[in-house]
Amino acid sequence: MELPAPLRQGVERLLEHVPLPALKQAARTLSDRYRAELRDGRLHMAEDMAVKAYLATRLPATYAAVRASLDALAEARSDFQPRTLLDIGAGPGTMLWATLDLWSDLEAAVMLEASAAVRKIGQTLAAETVAARTEWLAGDATIDLTDLQPADLVTA
Repeated sequence: MELPAPLRQGVERLLEHVPLPALKQAARTLSDRYRAELRDGRLHMAEDMAVKAYLATRLPATYAAVRASLDALAEARSDFQPRTLLDIGAGPGTMLWATLDLWSDLEAAVMLEASAAVRKIGQTLAAETVAARTEWLAGDATIDLTDLQPADLVTA
């Protein structure tokens, strides 16, 4: 499954001037952290280069998996038309893009993400092309859920 064109173009713009050796090293480091299920108190994508490595290496497959799960939901509940999204651990907005691709009339999304670097890139990717009101919040999914409002679609 391909990324939506505006997302793909945004990713290409973000990666355009990134030195390939640095991107490859960041991708190796990110992959090692994921594989080791490393829990050292640091975020896997705390740095800008780690987020760009994620965009280059993991975003397409993650998007395809997320979109497939939403397709299954839409098939099981053809009457479901979410107007609001709450994504806990939003990453760069993968769920937002997949939701909008399936339900283009989404009105609002709240994206909770702990990593400032990831939030910044997610906001950048969504800024020019996402019509839904999108609010990016800094937060840890294990402690920062008390003030969040209900949504039609809640993901984590």
